[in-house]
Amino acid sequence: MIYFEPATQIRDSSTYFGSFDMKIAQVCPYDFSRPGGVKSHILSLSKYLAKVGHEVKIIAPNINSEFVEEPNVHFFGRNRSLNIGGTKIDLNIAVGEEKKALQEFLKKEQFDIIHYHTIWNPLLPFQVRRYARTKHVATFHDTPKNLFIGRWIMPLVARWVFAFLDEIISVSKTQAGFIRRFSKRNIEIIPNGIDLEDIQNQPKVKKDPSTFQLLFLGRLEPRKGVMHALKAFRRLKMTYQNMKLVIAGDGDDRTLVEDFIKEHDLRDVEMKGFVDEATKYALLQESDIYLAPALYGESFGIVLLEAMSIGTPMAGYANEGYKNVLTKDMMKHFSSPEDLEGLVKNIEGLLLSEKREKLSTKGLEEVKKYDWKILASQIEQLYLSSNRNTHQPFL
Repeated sequence: MIYFEPATQIRDSSTYFGSFDMKIAQVCPYDFSRPGGVKSHILSLSKYLAKVGHEVKIIAPNINSEFVEEPNVHFFGRNRSLNIGGTKIDLNIAVGEEKKALQEFLKKEQFDIIHYHTIWNPLLPFQVRRYARTKHVATFHDTPKNLFIGRWIMPLVARWVFAFLDEIISVSKTQAGFIRRFSKRNIEIIPNGIDLEDIQNQPKVKKDPSTFQLLFLGRLEPRKGVMHALKAFRRLKMTYQNMKLVIAGDGDDRTLVEDFIKEHDLRDVEMKGFVDEATKYALLQESDIYLAPALYGESFGIVLLEAMSIGTPMAGYANEGYKNVLTKDMMKHFSSPEDLEGLVKNIEGLLLSEKREKLSTKGLEEVKKYDWKILASQIEQLYLSSNRNTHQPFL
């Protein structure tokens, strides 16, 4: 049994919360230099918590920290990779002097709340939990993408992790349904959000009226469906000559994608690689349809909200995670995963500008309920309501 190391000061939450602003740490287990849904979630939540007076700092593993421009990010530990059940797991851990620095940082800051994101990514979040005696909240963003991990590893880790959390948040009914198998603890469902204020300030980009542009955004890996996007585009290109496909993203399947493009002489496919936030929103603005052909493993669908916020109509596959976001009207343009014929028809169904304009208007209205101004307030209230004993051992 491992116990917490003594803290120099423990605030009495019953008198502190509600009377003063809080000191909050957001813990990210991933490389903070790379774009991604969890990173966007943390940055937007931190922004709106700071706007209402809370002091927020971010803890992340020390990977490519020299490329991180965001303020108030504190780096600890190093990254190591391990292959388990045929998939690569990133292990981030602070040892030696970095471990000491992490302990001293937590002791100095005396956070009132520590909020973990995807806490079961080892091992840095567990180290933070061990060395900090305070209120601990976790948001679970993901569902298992690997059968071995989902069936054997996560159930064991989840039961252990749930025991030392004060509050548990899931981003969707789909994700909550997965983790509810491991515990009877209450799970609050607070979805991913979109920073509408930031998006409204993005530079305006005009569409090219001479080209009908499709856009794929995401990692180039099988479950994201990039090959389905390419195969659908190849079929459509036989009939619609003024059509173009832009692929923004990178990954292990890049060579497979490039070989397919070369083999079928698809000259109107543009490979962008990884893009920054500004470029992503520019691409969404100039595209006529956003393609979302992810096959499985999606907990929510933050990229769908990003497309809605720009007013870009969408077509793709209705995986379980995307169903949390799609309205009845949008679902008409999302077929079952793997249904390539359906994907082609989904896209063809949006070739008429009247249909795209209708979906665009509905998307702009629907996305308002995911504004971080609303969701950050819900998370803040959960922080304030947390009243479990903080003096529990770390088992």
